[in-house]
Amino acid sequence: MATNSRIEWTEQTWNPTVGCTKISPGCKHCYAESMAMRLQAMGTRGYENGFQLTLLPNRLEEPIRRKIPTVYFVNSMSDVFHEDVPFDYIEKIFDTIAKTPQHTYQILTKRADRLAEFFAQRSVPSNAWLGVSVEDQKYGLPRIDYLRMVDAKIRFLSIEPLLEHLGEINLAEIHWVIVGGESGPKARPMQKEWVDDIRVPTSPRN
Repeated sequence: MATNSRIEWTEQTWNPTVGCTKISPGCKHCYAESMAMRLQAMGTRGYENGFQLTLLPNRLEEPIRRKIPTVYFVNSMSDVFHEDVPFDYIEKIFDTIAKTPQHTYQILTKRADRLAEFFAQRSVPSNAWLGVSVEDQKYGLPRIDYLRMVDAKIRFLSIEPLLEHLGEINLAEIHWVIVGGESGPKARPMQKEWVDDIRVPTSPRN
């Protein structure tokens, strides 16, 4: 179901799928995994399988019933472009997005190659913001080039958790960047200069 969000850059979450699998270092301390296990223990509907990827078609039309314009973070508890989510199901998600132009939808993925593949022959609804996670150089930076291949009105980066200095980063055609460190008792450290070099061109240090 759609729920109010504590994420500062959105208003509500909408999870037509839940669950995921880890594919890169940014996934190590996944908040969604911990939350899903708690929700399973509480008997919350939709989390009977814990953090195992689960499609929830009964949630597909939830935003249609909401008339108040809302900013939705789509699949805060999963990844829309997970390799086990069929393209025909992803099409249903974007059908709902297209039918509700009063809302804005933020879709964030670590499967940027699949994002580009899906939209190679499809148009992005104007109310869909598309983003990729960028936590390091090896896994994160290549996702930006895939994102640039997609003709979206808004392309954004979630550089969170930022796990290392990213070096030279090309922000051409990127409209919005979120940067932050990891939280929680096992949080990996982030250095201030790593953030500074995202905001300004990287230059040699003395």
